[in-house]
Amino acid sequence: MRRALFLALAALLAMALPNPRPARAWDFSPQQLKDYEELTQGELARESPPALERPQFIPAHDASLYLDRSEPVFLLENPPDAGEPLVFPQKILVHHGIVNLRLAGVRFSVTYSPLSGSVACWLGKIDMFDTTFGPTGQLLNSVMLMYDRSTLTSWMQHTGVALTGKLAGQELAGRPLFWTTWERAFAVYPQARVLSRQTGFKRDYARDPYGSYQRAGTYYDSGGSYFPLSHVNLSLPAKTRILGVREGKATVALVLDAVRRDQVANVPFGLTPLAAFWDGDLETPRVYSAVLGKDTLHFVMQGSAILDQETRSTWDAHGRCTEGRLRGRALAPVIATPCMWFAWTAFFPRTMVYE
Repeated sequence: MRRALFLALAALLAMALPNPRPARAWDFSPQQLKDYEELTQGELARESPPALERPQFIPAHDASLYLDRSEPVFLLENPPDAGEPLVFPQKILVHHGIVNLRLAGVRFSVTYSPLSGSVACWLGKIDMFDTTFGPTGQLLNSVMLMYDRSTLTSWMQHTGVALTGKLAGQELAGRPLFWTTWERAFAVYPQARVLSRQTGFKRDYARDPYGSYQRAGTYYDSGGSYFPLSHVNLSLPAKTRILGVREGKATVALVLDAVRRDQVANVPFGLTPLAAFWDGDLETPRVYSAVLGKDTLHFVMQGSAILDQETRSTWDAHGRCTEGRLRGRALAPVIATPCMWFAWTAFFPRTMVYE
């Protein structure tokens, strides 16, 4: 009887105690932290600019009445509620930086740092903490620093790695987010839900204060960083648009123009070789793990078809096998962050480059 009572009490204690946090995924050296502290720009002014909370969405057909065809938008194809895709116009995000959402009980945030051209979708579940995010008002290497409202830990927007605070070194989980234009997003997903301009703030959402991605000579394609950088790599123009992929300490920058040119890219990367397919409908790359089961696949273009060299099966840009021995199988998507070259290499000077 005593033994049974002891075991029951032990079980109750185990349930009451929080799970230990996993070992830090990313360790910053003291010198790195010192350099970052010296390079951080701006005073700590949390909620500047203000993040959007409980945003409203409108049908795509309504949004098409005022969105320009060439306007950049960020597309979340598979939201947690399994509903229609979500579209976030860049000209709204440029004024707020962060949109916090909760769908089907899942917290997540779409984040955008205009000075680095980086956009990402991060989940608001960190260990035992369920949180939303806000801007700190600070920049590092021209990348927005954000903080979680549960622990006040400071996070790098484009990598989802915690820089300072209780969770320093931890990494956020995320979902793939695609950078495209309104014309293409609407053509592929005419039933999509679009972030409304009715935000409760007085902002000119028809104007981007930094210029336009569609016009030459604006901030987005001219010059370099406004602020000092921890590392400068001149092998590519500073504002070259890349997709940044990170796995532990391994990083790679996929140059968008190179993936567009090749249509299919095989990238030997860390423990998980990558495959990038160019999606002509959305005019954006999609990145996948090239490992399927125990095999690593290598892909080629044959005419307009994507084939793997191992089985000669046919694949589509969504990573699905449509014909051949592997029909019905699918590649696992990998989070790839759209970003400017200078902002990626400032953090990862030894990054691989696919160009």
